Amino acid sequence: MSYIDAFVDREKNIVHVVERTPQGERKFVTHPTQYVVYWPQETGKYTNIFGDKLNRFRTTRNQEFQREIRMLPQGKLFESDINPMFRCLYQNYRDVPSPNLHVGFFDIEVDFDPDRGYSAADEAFNPITAISVYLNWMKRCFTLVLKPKKWTMADAHAVCEQFPDTVLCETEHEMLDMFLSLIEDCDVISGWNSSTYDIPYVYNRIIQQLGKEQTRRLCLWNKLPVKREFLNYGKKQVTYELQGRVHLDYLDLYRKHTYQELHSYKLDFVGEIDTGERKVPYEGSLDALYNKDFKKFIEYNRQDVMLLVKIDIKRRLIELCNNLAHQNCVLLATTRGSVALIDQAIVNDAWDQGLVVPNRRTEEEPEDAGDFNMGDEDDDDDGPEEKHGIVGAYVADPKKGMHEHIGGVDITSLYPSDIRALNMSPETIVGHIRPEYTDKLIRKRMHQEKRKFAEAWNGLFSTLEFAEVHNRSDMPLVVDFEEGVTVTVTAAEMYKLVFDSKKPWILSANGTIFTTEKLGIIPGLLARWFADRMKMQTKMKEIDKIKTGIEIPEELLESVKKLLS
Repeated sequence: MSYIDAFVDREKNIVHVVERTPQGERKFVTHPTQYVVYWPQETGKYTNIFGDKLNRFRTTRNQEFQREIRMLPQGKLFESDINPMFRCLYQNYRDVPSPNLHVGFFDIEVDFDPDRGYSAADEAFNPITAISVYLNWMKRCFTLVLKPKKWTMADAHAVCEQFPDTVLCETEHEMLDMFLSLIEDCDVISGWNSSTYDIPYVYNRIIQQLGKEQTRRLCLWNKLPVKREFLNYGKKQVTYELQGRVHLDYLDLYRKHTYQELHSYKLDFVGEIDTGERKVPYEGSLDALYNKDFKKFIEYNRQDVMLLVKIDIKRRLIELCNNLAHQNCVLLATTRGSVALIDQAIVNDAWDQGLVVPNRRTEEEPEDAGDFNMGDEDDDDDGPEEKHGIVGAYVADPKKGMHEHIGGVDITSLYPSDIRALNMSPETIVGHIRPEYTDKLIRKRMHQEKRKFAEAWNGLFSTLEFAEVHNRSDMPLVVDFEEGVTVTVTAAEMYKLVFDSKKPWILSANGTIFTTEKLGIIPGLLARWFADRMKMQTKMKEIDKIKTGIEIPEELLESVKKLLS
């Protein structure tokens, strides 16, 4: 059986999981929480990614775990910050196939007030006039609708009878209650821009019409939706996270996973691009459509939902989230971001190899000035330490004018390829050349030339120290090695140490020395992902060949795909 969603009850020391069986049944199960911490001990039975021996403490009780943590050497702990929910998913659902999700695509229409106009989602002062829901496991679109104010129930009912699975509700109270019943067996509900509008609007109308307790029906485990604030195009927005039943905003999924920039992300425009269909056209306002052409109003609401359904049939983005979540033992909601998903993928890979990972570094702990951080270090001449973001990629300044003999290089998956080429991983770091000269230059540009941190790096492909190593100059460099030794050598001596000593070392442009003696966890994981990607691309070409029945040159096929995208 495969999981849908989960949460940790830290008071009862239980992980609650909702599952979907291969036969389509929903099941609620519990697992005891597993709290685990490791710390260095030469006689330990466990090994971390650096090859050190560790001892372990494990318990199912959070309070007991916290007491033990306080007694252990701080700053030298491993896996004490692992979320017990992710550990539970790894232990119980690793390599379990993704479930066939019950998905409900929905869209709402809202009334218009002559004096106040349309309502924002947080106020929700206008009634909902129509809700359409497509249930994918039933392949049916249900529409719940209220009659226009000046229409009789008989006339409105005659219009509704022209559409399958369309119910004319007498009150909004009845409509919302029926909507909650319709989505009861949904694992996922999804709408277009539903995070900022449909979900908060429905939530607030349920409170007004049915009472706050009835919002629990949006979730499972009798939980209440959780308020979440986020920034949307610089504006603070409020939405409500569901628990047990997952909400995925399809507009967010589309923007994240389609890898193309459109000049508009309105459903009408995206629908035409992806399906060749558009929203139902009408003249005037939606309020006028509702009151004067009730039939077209229902068509309009149902078509919005069916556009979503057809876009997903083509894009399969919810299926993508489902597969990503289960391949990496995270929740469906986790796939909306990238950091937590990739973090857990790396942790899982280490666990597969029987290795222990370190705790995440907190803001209070010092950072190495290696490839994983490019913040300034303290300098006695410049006062208190300044914290800055990570330096991005090198960007060359364009040279204006006409040029001859221009060439271009397109490196496949540049960043992952760099990580693999340098074998970049925490456990493969040998040492680091202190960027003392680079730091002084950056500070000078920031303080004297009033440049921002990123602008201060303009024109620098690498640290000054890295360039001096390749120039084999006499510049003295301070090198901090991972085993705790610090040495001062010339740049020329550093070149010999890295490139002429036959050591399995490699030097990054940031001055970090990595060993290639063993494959790092991160580049190893990337190598497997890259191999899987190549297999998938090969299958895509085979499918394209079968569809066309023509042997298409690879170069032409790629060009056509780029044009189509």
